[in-house]
Amino acid sequence: MRVFDCSLKVIFGAFVLQALAVIPASAAGYTAPTFIGTTEQDVGVMDRPRPAYNAKGVPLGGFRLFPTLDLQSNYDDNVFRQPNGVSDWFFTISPAMHLQSEWGRHFLELYANLDDFQYINNTSQNLTNWKIGSDGRWDISRVATVTGNVNYGEASEAWESPNSSTGFQAAPNRFFLTHTDLSAAYQPDRLGLVISGSFDRQNWQNTPIIGGGVLPNSDRNENEFETSAKAFYDFSPGYSTFVTVLYNERSFDQQFDRGGLDRSSHGYHVDGGVDMQLTHLVTGELFLGYFQQFYAQNVPTPLSNVSGLDYGAQIDWFATPVLTVHLTGSRKLADVILVGASGADNKSVSVSADYEFRPNIIVQTNVSYMNSRMIGTSRTDDYPTAGIGVKYLVNRYMSLNVRYNYSNRSSNSVGSDFTDNALNVSISLHI
Repeated sequence: MRVFDCSLKVIFGAFVLQALAVIPASAAGYTAPTFIGTTEQDVGVMDRPRPAYNAKGVPLGGFRLFPTLDLQSNYDDNVFRQPNGVSDWFFTISPAMHLQSEWGRHFLELYANLDDFQYINNTSQNLTNWKIGSDGRWDISRVATVTGNVNYGEASEAWESPNSSTGFQAAPNRFFLTHTDLSAAYQPDRLGLVISGSFDRQNWQNTPIIGGGVLPNSDRNENEFETSAKAFYDFSPGYSTFVTVLYNERSFDQQFDRGGLDRSSHGYHVDGGVDMQLTHLVTGELFLGYFQQFYAQNVPTPLSNVSGLDYGAQIDWFATPVLTVHLTGSRKLADVILVGASGADNKSVSVSADYEFRPNIIVQTNVSYMNSRMIGTSRTDDYPTAGIGVKYLVNRYMSLNVRYNYSNRSSNSVGSDFTDNALNVSISLHI
């Protein structure tokens, strides 16, 4: 399910933050934020450096290669996410490679990864997802940076997506995705500006049908373009306020989909918020805004336009040096192909925790809930999920992982409910 974020935090915010991180505060003539009592422990459990267990990589001139290999054994008691589940064991082999520069200025990375799934009984679910790409950062000056990313790969749509027809499809929906984004950040003083843009191209493949034949998915082939501007101001140590304006367009190769609807659309989002560090133990971001998405109206039964409040929050609480708690909440829209539905209006909240039982043993738990309303129809889905896992860092070359996940969908659409329990045991190898 293709999800686009209607929050003020632009989808490529990760690149923006990376860009801003290389801009020293001293260049603007003021001191970087400091907090009384701050210690080296006031960082998240998963963000803490662990020199004895971190991969060293392979030096290659001005680059360093980080190869990894994950081997997983999985049990799923409801493979197809149906009211009456079918269970199966499956194995996953996931090699990956990251080649990163070690220059004093600028940054370049080449990466590739692959996930191969092999089921014991339901061999129709055997598939391979993969991606290759590159990202980088150009340090124009001490106050200006450009970051970018481009990748191409093949992926599959999850069975729990409302776009998947369980009991009809013999295999998951699959598609090729081309993605590129570019972001420029400029911060000469407390006031800064980020201009960003992205482009995604989806090419969907035909899906095998139970009993023979295929389900054509060419009506889902689309181009998606987004551009945004974000202005922020560091008005006090530990506090920054910002405003983001975003515009998007979505166009499909075929004017009408399988239901006779034109799903091409465009929209905008205007949002504002604040990044803050309440104490040296609590940091977070709060945001609120407004969005509108306009759908093509040249069909007998046009899709409903969507508008409303944008909102969200992300709070990190460093409860103790060995416990980090995360609270997140957001409202997002998701593309769907259900007849009469413009999209899925998803409102979610989640709580997760990372506990460092030992420097090399980490326990992770999470609980989340999402309400999904199909706009233009009466369908509503509820998704409660929970999970717990243990990560054991054996040494700098190996780690072991065990995880259990529970997921559920309760829907007023007949035949759409499911409950799923999944267990994963994996070995991660790295150099």
